[in-house]
Amino acid sequence: MLVEHWKFLDALYMTVITVTTVGYGETHALSDSGKIYTIVLILIGAGIVLYVLSDIVEIFLELNFGLRRMKHRIVKLVGHQIVCGYGRTGQEVTKHFRQNKIPFVIVEADPERVRKAEGEGLLVLLGDASNDEVLLDAQIEKASGIVCCLPDDTANTFIALSAKGLNEAITIVSRAANPGSEAKLRRAGASMVISPYVICGRRMATAVTHPLVTEFLDVVMHSSAYDLRMEQIMLDARSFMIGLTLKDANIKQTSGAMILAVNQSGKLMTNPSPELIFHEGDELIALGTEQELKTLAALACKQKLEELQ
Repeated sequence: MLVEHWKFLDALYMTVITVTTVGYGETHALSDSGKIYTIVLILIGAGIVLYVLSDIVEIFLELNFGLRRMKHRIVKLVGHQIVCGYGRTGQEVTKHFRQNKIPFVIVEADPERVRKAEGEGLLVLLGDASNDEVLLDAQIEKASGIVCCLPDDTANTFIALSAKGLNEAITIVSRAANPGSEAKLRRAGASMVISPYVICGRRMATAVTHPLVTEFLDVVMHSSAYDLRMEQIMLDARSFMIGLTLKDANIKQTSGAMILAVNQSGKLMTNPSPELIFHEGDELIALGTEQELKTLAALACKQKLEELQ
């Protein structure tokens, strides 16, 4: 319009067919100034188009490469945990897993939450956790546990059913908003069902009646300010403790950890007797520092004490 003094429509028409490289079919004759302007317009227009296209291709390749790298890392997981849902409950679960260096993968249906998890450097899959294909992508066949953190009890029940069908040995822990859903979730295969409202109520009542006990449990289970932990350790068939009594095993003297309870043949025995005989597969609940618990874990799968040295 400025160079050739054309009408707006004619100028717009010429600009569009020039930038899109369609050519000059039905056009007006150009003056020398118009030709120079057209040359500049073509160079600038083509450059902008190429720049935009290159950015789009780069973004696509980065997304594709990031997705492939994510799936490649997930495929390598063995004995990991699957966290279904990255809401407030799921975020607390993953926070605990990260602190204790437990491998896990998140399955989340909300793209915004998926982007948040990716931004935090976590392994995450976008999809419905009740879908068998999504669970298979999360390597459920090699997973040791799955945590159902969704606020919908029906969805958690479907996830439990799907998970149990794909991996009979997997441990399923589920959230239950409605206390009446607990029985259904257990029938679906959940090993443990937790109601946040029940737990919250009990915790608040205990905090009032036994504040010191509540503080101690917080230190043992959640606080990183103190080097004191509570751990669950299983006795391996190679452990020297197999066949020995609690007294003869000298666990306190050799590791420094204290045995609080023993799960033997599905029966949980608190404050176990010194005459309790250990068997393969027994699960010990122990209290101690991180190093003491590591020593106990090593004793639980070693034939001789000398192997620790």
